[in-house]
Amino acid sequence: MKVGANKLRITGMLAIGMAAGAAHAQSSVTLYGVADAALRYLTGANKNDDSQFSLANGAISQSRWGLRGREDLGGGMYAQFKLESGFNLPNGTQSSAGVLFNRYASVGIGSKTYGLLSFGQQNNPTYEFLIDGWDPLTVGNYLQNEWVPVAFSNTLHGGNNMAMYTYTRGQLIARAAYSFGGVPGSFSTGSLRSVAFAYGPAPFGIQAGFVQSENASNLRQTTYNVQLRYQYTGAEFFLGYYNSNDQTGSVEAFLSGSAPSPSTTNPRKDNAMVIGATYAATPKIKFSFAGYYDWASNVLGKSGDAGDGRRYTLVGLAEYYFSNRTSLYATVDYNRMSGASRIEAPNGTDQLGVALGLRTRF
Repeated sequence: MKVGANKLRITGMLAIGMAAGAAHAQSSVTLYGVADAALRYLTGANKNDDSQFSLANGAISQSRWGLRGREDLGGGMYAQFKLESGFNLPNGTQSSAGVLFNRYASVGIGSKTYGLLSFGQQNNPTYEFLIDGWDPLTVGNYLQNEWVPVAFSNTLHGGNNMAMYTYTRGQLIARAAYSFGGVPGSFSTGSLRSVAFAYGPAPFGIQAGFVQSENASNLRQTTYNVQLRYQYTGAEFFLGYYNSNDQTGSVEAFLSGSAPSPSTTNPRKDNAMVIGATYAATPKIKFSFAGYYDWASNVLGKSGDAGDGRRYTLVGLAEYYFSNRTSLYATVDYNRMSGASRIEAPNGTDQLGVALGLRTRF
């Protein structure tokens, strides 16, 4: 009896050990990141129209590192987390001073059938789609060229304290999010709400989104966007539209580098268009093009002709892939502003940028 009991005990311990090993095998934690830097020449870099030559953070995807993990809970359920921090490769500093995980800091629980519910620092649904391939440059370019998807997808108010639901079925991805303001006595102050979806592309796709945020003074920015994509034998084509109505002054502050000038009587309004294309000439060579145009009104709260402005941006990018992870690239971009939008150019008219960069992913 004693020998049999020992055998039973040993067998039980082996079973527990094997179960623990199986559970461990269904969990994963991944360290990942991007290191991207470029030599960049920029004209019209200040009000004196001086040129600038610098080592800049890269043009394609910006430098970052992160951790992501997932655990299979059984029955089609899973738990996951994502922590991601942006950094400036030329000097090693954080993209946001004093904020370690400034890009993502979220935890969630999901089901293969019913979708994912996540909480924490996240991108709003519209912006998440844009960086996931619905913008022709995936919003990774220099400040001079990322202004349309950043300013007009309502990301300037951040994605802190956000609850997001994501539903995926085949080519359809739908997201809804609410960012809690956390202000005593007010449910809406500092909050953000958004819904967006994307279908495809295989070969045709469409993405649409709505985002509305309120600042500490209960002033709103409301944005809409629609993006179209089409894939054809190594090429991809993009067409998009953005509409923004901003009472907060944050759009103007981002575009001009000045202090916000909020206005409820004459809020800044923007109608922006984007076109783009990518083409994989060979497995190692890829070309990308993007064009952005914005018609702004009520700039600085001024109505009529005094507040009307125009801005357009043209970007060309060529990449050579040494491997799936490492590429050498060259890019050229041109910005021109007119009317009230001249405040968005340091020299009041235009800027030309040229860069040669290296990117590696891990």
